[in-house]
Amino acid sequence: MLNIVRRHCRTAVAAAGVALALGAGSAHALSISVTDDPTSLVSALLAPNSGITVVSGTEALVLGVEDQQGTFTDFNLSSTEPDRPTLSVPDGVVLTTGTANFSTELNTVNNFRATTNIGSYQPLVDLAASGGLSQNQFDSNVLSFDFTVDNPANNAFIAQFLFATDEFPTQSVTDIMGIFINGMNVAFFPNGDLVSNQSGDPNDFFNPNPVGSDGYPIEWNGLTDVFDVVGLINPGQVNTLTLAIADTSDRIFDSALFFGGLRAGVTAGGGGIGGTVDDDDVLPVSEPAPLALFGLGLGLLALIRRRRHEA
Repeated sequence: MLNIVRRHCRTAVAAAGVALALGAGSAHALSISVTDDPTSLVSALLAPNSGITVVSGTEALVLGVEDQQGTFTDFNLSSTEPDRPTLSVPDGVVLTTGTANFSTELNTVNNFRATTNIGSYQPLVDLAASGGLSQNQFDSNVLSFDFTVDNPANNAFIAQFLFATDEFPTQSVTDIMGIFINGMNVAFFPNGDLVSNQSGDPNDFFNPNPVGSDGYPIEWNGLTDVFDVVGLINPGQVNTLTLAIADTSDRIFDSALFFGGLRAGVTAGGGGIGGTVDDDDVLPVSEPAPLALFGLGLGLLALIRRRRHEA
């Protein structure tokens, strides 16, 4: 299965060929609504005119306590630190390894934590093992649902995500997350590593946000860049998307996964992770292109006028 993760440029401008709904430039502060209603969670992560139909009744909070997850809007964070990118994620859902009741004003503590007494999620354990990471997991948070695509030409899903953690940069252990389409993880860093705090030099992918700094107005010590994630689906069939995150090795130094802007699209040719796929290889086709329709209309009008003139 093809999986593609592309990194937004450091100015957080979306790639021109991908037409993503990033909601940039919002004057509103990040807002989080804590909920354990799976229908509300799944509804929140869909982009407008997503071209995706959720199979009613399949929305499931597989693992999670009442305040562990929620929906978010207006994720458009700027740092006063020099050379830090603005981080923008389309409206969506946040899953955590503790509680979604964290600060959206400043980073308050180095070890933000909450214990849920939830154990592990086996696909995430297996994923950690594949990357040589700890398989001892706690406080798992998992959301899953089935969907179909409205346009049979669509063969992929497109979304954006950001991973935030208090494990960065001091902890030798790392929390882990996964985005599974039909059982296969499609979330990786551009170098092919699993999304975690142990990916070579994490500074390649993380933006520091230490306590006491004039950094991002949010709780976490480290936030990755915003990444595009693309995964192949089975057109004309029911597909299953699962988002998962977990503490590893301990129940402290929590983490969060922000995921939004889910829509259907087409990926044509190439494949791989990061820069191995051109931007124009991913084309949303869930609705007709307005310019194409406009051109078609002009052509028909000219044909009608010509026929009237000939008559």
